[in-house]
This record gives sequence, C-alpha cells and structure tokens, in this order.
Amino acid sequence: SNTKRKDMNMKDQDIVNLYFDRNQDALKYSQAMYGGYCMSVSMNILQSRPDAEECVNDTWVKAWHAMPPQRPNNLKTFLGKITRHLSIDRYRTLHAAKRNIDLEVAMDELGDAIPMPDDTDENLLCGLLDEFLRGIPRTDCRLFLGRYWYGHSVATLAGHYGMSANTVSQHLYQTRQKLKAFLGERGYSV
Repeated sequence: SNTKRKDMNMKDQDIVNLYFDRNQDALKYSQAMYGGYCMSVSMNILQSRPDAEECVNDTWVKAWHAMPPQRPNNLKTFLGKITRHLSIDRYRTLHAAKRNIDLEVAMDELGDAIPMPDDTDENLLCGLLDEFLRGIPRTDCRLFLGRYWYGHSVATLAGHYGMSANTVSQHLYQTRQKLKAFLGERGYSV
C-alpha cells in the first residue's frame, strides 16, 4: 500500500523527531519499520509469541517515554535494546522457578567482561562496544552477537556455523577476553 511505502521511506531521525514532537505517528512508523526486528529479538529470548508480542508492544510505550530526553542515532538498535531488556525481564519473571540455565550462563559470562552501567555512561559504553565489534573478525562478531544479543545457545551457534561447541566456546571466551582488555585500555574495568 501507499502508506507502507511511505513508512519505509521514513528515516530514523524523522521518526525520532516525531517522538520529540509528541506525534503519535512515531509509534506507527516505529512499528512498521522495526516491529518485525523487535519481534525476532523477543522471540529468540522468550520462545512464546504472545509473550513476545506483549514485550514488543511495551517497547513502543517505553520508547515514547524515553524520547525525549534521549535522542538515539540508530533507532533500530535503540528499539532492539529496549525489546531485549523487556524480554529478559519477562523471561526472568516467567521462569523464576525454572530458569533457562543457558541464558543465565550467557549473561554471567558477559558480566565478567563488561562493567555494570550503574556508574558507567551507557551511551559511551555502547559506542565502545560497537567500535570493538567492528574491529574483530566477522565470525567472532557473529558468534558474540548470536550469544549475547540474541541469546542463542552454544550448541545452536555451533550447528549454524558448522563448528564444534568447544570451538564456539573458545571463540567466545577469547572475544570476551579481548573485550575486557579493550575496555580496560579505555578506563573501564569490571
């Protein structure tokens, strides 16, 4: 349709400006452009369509309240990050008694390399993480994102990339060590 075509011609900053203008169309355009992406992020964590849909819907509300004051440069990443946090929180709530050990292990692994953002400038830390990921080999970047952003198990990544689980684990360990050193050189330590 014509509206759908117009949606796809919107640029991130145009949509962010709609949020700043308190124009409800910001939500419609966000959903049209990034709803599928956010759904994919949430489904990878929750494995439940109704729960994922709820988190994605909550993403738009949270984005509405975050802008202003925040003005993201990359709206897709900003919305994906909100969805991911909401989905992890929902997952923990739903599985308080029987946690997904693999997801918990992944978050613990990453916590050993990245400082907690309570006393850290989160935007600066995200920028450094982005810089780090652009500077490592493509396979390491894909494994890192698959494990720590999308929440895939080591076994899933091994199958997807045709590696042994041990090889994937070694790549992830070495990447975490490089990340820890990279952040340490820039004044961030765990």
